[in-house]
Amino acid sequence: MTSSAAMTVPRLPTATLEPVRFGEFLRDRNLITDEQWLAALADHWSAPRRRRFGAVIVDQGFLPIEVVEAEACVFHDELDVVEVAGPDETDLPRSEKTTLPAMLPSAHALA
Repeated sequence: MTSSAAMTVPRLPTATLEPVRFGEFLRDRNLITDEQWLAALADHWSAPRRRRFGAVIVDQGFLPIEVVEAEACVFHDELDVVEVAGPDETDLPRSEKTTLPAMLPSAHALA
């Protein structure tokens, strides 16, 4: 092979993180049914002022607040402090943001 020949480097599959929302987490753990999940989603997204999904689940009587709080800690990697909204609740929690994979440094940055 000559030095001018191009080397083909196999590309590894790109791993991506799929966001899991709190409602899906509760449903996947069989704490709420598909019907309860859909009803809570409808309420969550149709309200003039969006409420936290856990609050909707509690208000609709699907789970007690103690269970929602305990599951929120598990969902958020067993943190003692889960999340706090801003005073006007416009700050979306991590569970409602798209999670993107970390970017690897470019070859130029490593040189």
